[in-house]
Amino acid sequence: MILTGHVDTVVSGHLADWKFSPTDARVEEGKLFGLGASDMKGGDVGNLLAAASFIGKDLSQDIWVVGTANEELDGKGSEDFARYFSENWSYDSACCIIAEPTDLEKIYIGQRGNHFMKLHFSGKAGHASVQEHFQQSALGAVTYFLENIEQIVEDLKIYKNSQLVLPTFVVTSILSGDENSPNKTADFAELVVDCRLTPELEEVFEQVMSELAVQYHFTHEDIVTPVLSTLTDNQAPFIQLLTNLSGAKTTAASGSNDQGFFENVGIRTVVFGPGQHEQCHIANESIILEKLEEHIEILQSFIKKMQES
Repeated sequence: MILTGHVDTVVSGHLADWKFSPTDARVEEGKLFGLGASDMKGGDVGNLLAAASFIGKDLSQDIWVVGTANEELDGKGSEDFARYFSENWSYDSACCIIAEPTDLEKIYIGQRGNHFMKLHFSGKAGHASVQEHFQQSALGAVTYFLENIEQIVEDLKIYKNSQLVLPTFVVTSILSGDENSPNKTADFAELVVDCRLTPELEEVFEQVMSELAVQYHFTHEDIVTPVLSTLTDNQAPFIQLLTNLSGAKTTAASGSNDQGFFENVGIRTVVFGPGQHEQCHIANESIILEKLEEHIEILQSFIKKMQES
């Protein structure tokens, strides 16, 4: 069994928003505050302490405790580990729990795939004193595209999945023109789009993007290697055991995590951890210590039961 989690964090943001240094952990009112406390160093600690309690005991199954990097960027750490594990170790079976924050109330059995893409728009630069030049510019094309985002999303609803629900199509940033020439319309614009895909949409995604590119006059490229959607069988014995011990509900993750890299090499994987999702990526991030203690106890019971099976 593999207990894993990532050890990287997002940037801390504005230090003025923090009550104290984000790298100086503090305990107040039953919570541990610090950068990455919920996402997901608390989960990493739970993994370590639960597994450490079995040191020196006669085990029927191996326990791997793994810390990976780059989850907040492209998942490269988990991808590399999963490849190493599959190529160098031969087990009859393996299961994996990623201790990402689920508040111990949910067990994520799947996630939508993600494509982070850059869309390139081009247009004719002109003098900004002429109103018609805006429509000819790259920003004119971008404006038309953004005006129709909701319709694009509506059209994608036909690719709904019963477990992973609906795909999403969200613009996250725009770069255009030159701020040093405020009287010149833009001859280029770039949008970054976060696309979360169901298996149904993945099958036709290239065709969908090609049609959108023709309709809205852009070219596109992936920023990082796309991650495919993942959905594991919630009737798997280890998932049933974890459900019984925790009382958590099986569902799908709204965001993305490293689950797919393990599933891709045949390791059935779920996400279950002590952090709170609403605490992720914010100033004054914290984890409830009582949740962390409960996480350790659930994992200890899980390991014990798995050893007996």
